[in-house]
Amino acid sequence: MDLHKLQIFVDLSKTLNYTDTANNLFTTQGNISKQILSLEKELDVPLFKRAHRKIELTQQGEIVLPYAKEILAKYSEMTIKLADFQDSKNLTIEMHTIPTMPSYVSFNLITKFLQQHPEVHMQLKEEESYNLVNSLKSGLCEIIFARMFDFDGSDLEYIEMEDDDFVAVLPKNHPFANEEILDLKKLKKERFLILGPSTNLYDPVIKLCQMAGFKPDISYQGTRVDLIMQMVQNNMGISLMMKKTAQNFDNKAFSLVPLTTNIANKLCFVRVKGQHSSANNMFWKYVKTHMKDIGG
Repeated sequence: MDLHKLQIFVDLSKTLNYTDTANNLFTTQGNISKQILSLEKELDVPLFKRAHRKIELTQQGEIVLPYAKEILAKYSEMTIKLADFQDSKNLTIEMHTIPTMPSYVSFNLITKFLQQHPEVHMQLKEEESYNLVNSLKSGLCEIIFARMFDFDGSDLEYIEMEDDDFVAVLPKNHPFANEEILDLKKLKKERFLILGPSTNLYDPVIKLCQMAGFKPDISYQGTRVDLIMQMVQNNMGISLMMKKTAQNFDNKAFSLVPLTTNIANKLCFVRVKGQHSSANNMFWKYVKTHMKDIGG
């Protein structure tokens, strides 16, 4: 059913005058008459009595009127609800991040942004690194915060926020625990405890070891940084970990030693090129303006 016909019917039931209703709805008297006749045909009942240029509702019209008003009211309520939802959605940012994001000063930028823009809602979800770009491209989120060892994606735009380096994580009693800088070759006989392929840190660690001329003896691989740090503390092996992540743990239990050779690692905010919500653009602009203030 055409809601416009119902709107004309309800207005005409008030004015009982074709000319007045035409003026109210910015149309012609002829169009009003045409739409009412069409509605009567659709319902198969007369809605108005017409006599001597005067009209009044028929009994059938009296029955239809409250339902017509309710339909129009419900439609108006629905459009308001949808508009409210869309406004809320436009002020919500879906961001997926690496699990260790709080280790990075970029996280402070999000906090400051939300403090300055309380009208914006940020929905953060941790996700393993290997899946972040896929989630972004498939529309499951609007922005990701991720490590980008080899950034490749002409359909993506990104903001480089800060760098991070691998360090050797050694037990306090390890022979090389007090080295100022360490050649990875010296660790070739060690048991390695490392993050697995789903973290995007597995391949760089393997590559670092290959660059040092050996294949690591991996005794454990997983996704939990805290577990690996505990295992190192318990002398179950050594690890190669991102420095800013490892620094969040109690360094009285182990040593973090820089490496002579490293692999470049950028921490970035990334989004798909194109149109975005107002909140997304607001955040993107804020990051570009304030990224120099984070001291990363």
